[in-house]
Amino acid sequence: MKNIFYGWYIVAAALLLTTFSSMMFVYGFTAFMDPIATTFAWSIAQVSFASSIRGLEGGTLDPIVGAIADRWSAKKLMIVGTIIVSAGIFFLSRTTSLWMFYGGFLIVGLGSSIGIHIVPATVIARWFKKNIGKANGVLSMGFALGGLYVPMLTRLIDAYGWQNTLMYMSIAMLLLGIPLSFIFRDRPEDYGMLPDGVPQETKKSAVAEIYADEPDISIRDVLKMRIFWFMGIAAMFQVMAMQAVNIHIMTYMGSLGMDRNMASMAVVTLSVCTLVARVPFGFLADIYPKKFVLALSLILTSAGLVIFGLNTGSSFLPVILFAAVYGVGTAGSMPLRGAVVREYFGAKRFGTIYGLMAIFSTIGVSIGAPLAGWVFDTRGTYNPIWFVFAVLSFIGTLMVLTLQKSAGEIRRKKERKNAGVTRS
Repeated sequence: MKNIFYGWYIVAAALLLTTFSSMMFVYGFTAFMDPIATTFAWSIAQVSFASSIRGLEGGTLDPIVGAIADRWSAKKLMIVGTIIVSAGIFFLSRTTSLWMFYGGFLIVGLGSSIGIHIVPATVIARWFKKNIGKANGVLSMGFALGGLYVPMLTRLIDAYGWQNTLMYMSIAMLLLGIPLSFIFRDRPEDYGMLPDGVPQETKKSAVAEIYADEPDISIRDVLKMRIFWFMGIAAMFQVMAMQAVNIHIMTYMGSLGMDRNMASMAVVTLSVCTLVARVPFGFLADIYPKKFVLALSLILTSAGLVIFGLNTGSSFLPVILFAAVYGVGTAGSMPLRGAVVREYFGAKRFGTIYGLMAIFSTIGVSIGAPLAGWVFDTRGTYNPIWFVFAVLSFIGTLMVLTLQKSAGEIRRKKERKNAGVTRS
């Protein structure tokens, strides 16, 4: 039996950690919303703002963490990130005030930036090139898999209370995260391999072909490129909608007359739809121009949000239609972001560039959920905000379609032009 490339073990470890994080703070946080608001008599906007604080802090730190990830040991960083996330979850379980609640999310945000987002993405970008879309597709399945556990999380909260549930989860994070941290390795070259499992003793011509399209662009030049800004803004618009839906979906379903158990099944339905589409999007990204695949993701997100906004009753049929369209659309966002950054800017400074790109997503995370909560608190309905997010996602589609050729192609064109000038 042919040996499995070690990079896939790293992907599997990152997948498990992503699943746990999604269960707690992506899809799962919606199950905590109403119980926490009821306990302290806080508004929905106040509770949902906690997720924005976590995202805002993460985005502020992501460029720094990215630069560190380009230089420091991945295994050590993963251990540190795991411990910080666990400490943050435990701190949340002891919450007695709104500021303490926000403080817990600040701690979780710091740990997540290290151990869930930047370091795994950076390491995977080093271990894969040709198969980067597939690898990121598998990794992003964790976000969907986390949603499958929301009914279980809901039952735990209803049975033992949200404080005890958080305390149990802080212990689970340590038991899961510490062993998985030891699977991470910095670079395939350190172990006699090249990206995608190509043996290091491969003929020089084949090795040269592997690295032929590898861009090497300075951070200063990256920040001057329209590609960087358009990709970031499009991601911001999509993440804004995704964060709002993930945080408020159960409350929204409840406002339409659906009970908590049925509302939790709406989360599962959405998770299943995103789960089955993530790896196919990764395959598409490895075959077709990535900007067109990313545009498809955005336009489906926009269409799904329109369906979501048109829903005015407690029937489950519109939820299935919404989940099928919106779920497939958002499924492409995670495998594509890392793949697009890898294609346009290369792996050498991936951590730093990916961290800078995360600032845009951070703005989206910070605005999306509180804005949706404010609309609900002031108007008594969520429906108008879903249409606003649909328009923004459509604008993001148009921006992505205007992206130029990849940085590697631009560099080679410049080299050919310079060579022509030299010969003249």
